[in-house]
Amino acid sequence: MDERARRIGRNEALFREVNERIERVTQSLQVASETISILCECGDQTCAAQIEVSIPEYERIRKESTLFFVCSGHEQPDVRKKEGPAAEMARELDPRDDDD
Repeated sequence: MDERARRIGRNEALFREVNERIERVTQSLQVASETISILCECGDQTCAAQIEVSIPEYERIRKESTLFFVCSGHEQPDVRKKEGPAAEMARELDPRDDDD
């Protein structure tokens, strides 16, 4: 995996971790809303776009370590990580991975 792909992967993982914290805080506060506002996980460290997503949809996507939330137009060919080093990195950095 080249350095650019590694950097993007680390950024995606960082944004995913922030979104996990947003989701936990929302749940702990028992907010009545059925949606949460999360950060785009496109991997661009300068991106501050937000995505409004239902909690069930958030949970559905989070079940797969190789999927990320991205705003329309921010897609990259590797948003869903194909098997190989990028997918391995996504799984290793997944905060919901039970092996950590």
